[in-house]
Order: sequence, then structure tokens, then C-alpha cells
Amino acid sequence: MKKLEIGKQEAWKVGRLGSPILPSFHFSILHQMLFIYLILINVPVFADSEISNRQSAVSSQLKRVYTDEKPLVTDNRQLKGFFEKKSVLTTIPQPADLDLVEEKPLIEAIENAQKAVRKSPDTADVWGQLGHVYLSHGWEATAIPCYRQASRLAPDEFKWLYFLGRLTKQRQPEEAVNHLTRALTLDSTSAPAHLYLASALRILGRFDEAQEHLEHAKRLQPNNPFSELWLGEIALAKQQMKLARTHLEKALRLNPGQSEAHALMTQVAIALGDTQAAKQHAQAARKPSQYGELIDPLWWDVLKAGVTAPLYAERGRRYMSEGKYRKAVAEFEPLISDEQKDIKVWFDYGVSLLYTGTRHKEALAALEHLLSLLDKDREVQKERSTAEIAYLNAQAYNYMGQIYYETGQTAAAIRACRMALQFKRNTTDSESRGGLNPSDYDTFYSNVHANLATVYENTGQLGEAIRHYQDALKLVPSQLSVHRDLAGAYWKTRRYTAAEPHYKQVITHDATDVQAIYRLGLISLMKENYLEAVSLFKKVIAIEATHVRAYGALGVAYQELGNISEAIGIFERVLELEPRNKVALDKLRELHESR
Repeated sequence: MKKLEIGKQEAWKVGRLGSPILPSFHFSILHQMLFIYLILINVPVFADSEISNRQSAVSSQLKRVYTDEKPLVTDNRQLKGFFEKKSVLTTIPQPADLDLVEEKPLIEAIENAQKAVRKSPDTADVWGQLGHVYLSHGWEATAIPCYRQASRLAPDEFKWLYFLGRLTKQRQPEEAVNHLTRALTLDSTSAPAHLYLASALRILGRFDEAQEHLEHAKRLQPNNPFSELWLGEIALAKQQMKLARTHLEKALRLNPGQSEAHALMTQVAIALGDTQAAKQHAQAARKPSQYGELIDPLWWDVLKAGVTAPLYAERGRRYMSEGKYRKAVAEFEPLISDEQKDIKVWFDYGVSLLYTGTRHKEALAALEHLLSLLDKDREVQKERSTAEIAYLNAQAYNYMGQIYYETGQTAAAIRACRMALQFKRNTTDSESRGGLNPSDYDTFYSNVHANLATVYENTGQLGEAIRHYQDALKLVPSQLSVHRDLAGAYWKTRRYTAAEPHYKQVITHDATDVQAIYRLGLISLMKENYLEAVSLFKKVIAIEATHVRAYGALGVAYQELGNISEAIGIFERVLELEPRNKVALDKLRELHESR
């Protein structure tokens, strides 16, 4: 079955690691007029994304800003020895709203991390771990002194300077610049550090320096979701409209749903006099922003410190994106209960169970529970649009089809895939597609058609298989695997000329596909295009030197061309590979007799 890419699931995109809050720029009168126009059409004027992670979701849903100080020790003898340590805090930073927290696991995690600091107050790692616990649960301000203390105790360790710079860049950008500049002297290969430094420099109006670090981050991580966006914004601030358009077009190729890029493109299009493009980008800018993922290995350390439900779910999705499905299941399992109404959790849990390869029954139960919530739970239905619910139903049935297929229940697999297809909407409206762009939506349903075709083909229903392979290609004509499978189905029905264009499509993009090249050679042989057949069989042999059938077919082509000596040589080569090959023995006898 065609598997959906877990790292790019249509319904549940893996969370981005941050989004930058952009500084206000000084504009000319022209830009002031544009600013007023954009307000009138309800378009955000600046990209307002901040690279502060979605995973910082607060478990108690509280705004955590202020910091209290809790005494580190109360014993005077401990104090005396403690004060002899170098630059060690005498108090432990503590969130002001800690008394309002009800989650017992979170309270225990904080107590354990604080206890470790009391036990080893001169150890950078325990201070850093306390910072991770705070940061992962949304207490950014409280985490800062923890990371600052860790950096004092381990001044040459990149990660503590990095986290300090990351958390201070918005409110204390000058301090952030110092921390991140120093961090990059220790490790200049961190794309996120270059991006955070660029963000701080942008806030300070040091655009040329910011531009250097954005370019550096782009070289290190070409697909990062922020370099092109911010380079475009800087060009716009400098009134370099064409350069801004170039960068923003690249940003949108990387992230078509990036609302901030659309908002900036609206301004650029207006400045360049393209009102139609401005209108299109303005409409796109109103939608929730979607990003690719910023790869930040150090964030994983923070994420692992989380003990609340959102962080278990995020770790599970991170493991899914890495293909570590057993670990993903372990993260989702504590969240699973009859009271769980988060359909994203049920969906990802079911998919993770499926891809462990051994827990099909449990995966099916999870997906069936998801379908029940979508069908009967009014709370869930209120949270999702009709289009989103339809798309989730389709995804669930598609995965159920895969489960049935892998467990030998082909009739049930066919029913499930056909159910998935019933939820497809023939519309170009994004909202009617569950908020997906056309490419993702069509790719999903193309895969469902291909999955259904696979089941039909393997049960001998080749006519139905061909029809669904064709439907898959109508939605996504570039799917090479479907071209290959459709050609194979045609081949089984001996419709060789129908298979030919699909095999040609395959080798156009994969010049090493031996089966496709060999079968095209046979088709050329049947069409009496002997020179073309010779060329194709030689290509097969160049890739796979022991391909006996290609040698045999090449010998036949030479024979038809009247090149008897070449044909004899080829059939002798067949006998070297298979000494008892009857076809080669008969052909050699025939060729020698014809001389």
C-alpha cells in the first residue's frame, strides 16, 4: 500500500520550531500609504511569527511571565560552603503562578529538578535541566536565569549560550546578540543559532549583519522556513521591491501556506503595480500560517523535559517524523483513555500502532474510535469544519484499508478504500478541502486510488485496478510509482502498447529501472523496431551484467537484423551464465545451420 509520509501528514503537520516576531520598520510616505491600505483590507502588515516553539504550550493555559525567588538552602553551614562556589545563585528561580498548577506530574518534575540543583548547585547540567523543565512548560522568563547560571558554570558550552540568546532576543536583543555571537564562535554550524541572531539583529535595525546570518543559515539548512522570508522582509524595508519579490517567491515555494510571506508579497505587489497578485496574496495572508520544520536538535532536550499532555503528544509526533513508531506509541499511550477527545492524538496513535508492524488490531481499534468521535461527539464536531471532518474520515478509512490489506482481509480493504473515496470533494475551494492546498489534497486521494488499485490487482481484478491507477494519475500525473504499477497491470493483460508510454515515463525520471527498460525493449522487438530494441537491451545489460533474458532478447534482435555473428556471440554468453539454457542451445543450433 502507498504510505502517507508521516513527517508531512496532510491533517497534522509536524510543528515548526519557532516563528519570528518581526520588528517595525521605518517607511517612506509610499509605505505609509501601503500600510493604511493593508489595514483597510485586513491583512497583517508584517510577518508576526516568532521562532518560539509551539511545544511551549502552557499546560495550565496560563500566561507565565513573572518570577519569584525561592531560597536555595536554609542551613547556615551549607550557605557558607555554597558561597565559596563561583558565581552560583543563592536562590532558585520559581514561577510566580506555580501554586496554581494542578498537574501532579508537572509539580513533581519541578520539585525533582529543583532538588537536583540543591544537591549539585555548581553543576551546569542540573541548572540547564531546570531551565528545560521551565521552558518546555511555557515559563520562558523563569528559565532565563537557569540558563544564565549554566553558562557561567560552563562558559565554553554552546547550548547554554544558545538557549540564553534564544530566550532574550525579543526583550533584550543586545544581550542576545552577545550570547549568540559567542555561541557561534564555539559552533558555527548551527542554523537555528544564526536565525535567532539574525532575529535579534533585525530588532536592533542592523539589517546588513542580519542578512549575513540569514544567508549562512540558508547554506546550512536550505529548507529552513525563515531565511527567505526575512531576507524578503529586509529587502522590502530597504525598498528593494524586485529583490524582495525574489526572496518571498522562494519562501512560498518552500512553504506555500506561510501567511507572513503572503502578507509581505501583498505589499510588494502593490508597490510594483500588480493589483491582481496583491489581492490573491492578501486573501492567502488571512489564513493560518503553515511552516516546514526548522531542524533544531537542541530543542529535543527541552521537549524531553516536558511532562504534560501536549508535550507527550509533541514528542510522539517528533518520533513519528523520524520513523520511530514504537517510541511514538510509548508517548501517546499515557494520553489514551475513554475521556480523551483530542482527535489528533487518536489519529497519530492509530497510525503509530500500524507502523510498528505488529499491532494491527490495536491500530484498527484506535482508528475506529476516531471515526466514532467524528460521527457522534458534538464537542468534536463543533471544533472542526465539515470539510476537516470529511478529510479526517477519509484518512482514517485509508489507513484502515492498509491494516486490512496487510492482515489478508482484502474484501474489507476494498470497502475501506472505497469509503475513503466517498469523502472526496470536487472543488477548488481550500476550505472545502479541509484547509489543504490542492497539491496535498490531490496527492492524498491519488494515493487512495492507487491503494485500492493495488488490492484489486493482487486479487486478480485487473480491470478495476487499471481504472483506479488511471484515476490516481488524473489527480497527480507525476506519480512515477503509479505509472510503473499501471504499466504492470497493462502488461498482465497483454496490453503492451498501452503499457509503453507509462514505462517511458518511468525511465525518463529513473534511467536505471531495469524492468521498465527491458519491457520497452520487448515492445520494440514486437513492433520490429530492432535497432531500438538492441539499444534498450544493451542498457539493461550495462546496469545488470547477468540479466540472462536481456541477453537472449538481444540475440533475437541481432538475428532479426541479420547480424548472425553478433547473435551467436550473445547466445554463447547466455550459455556462460546458464549452461543448460534450452532456448540458447536451440538458437545456436539454428544459427549455425543457417550459415
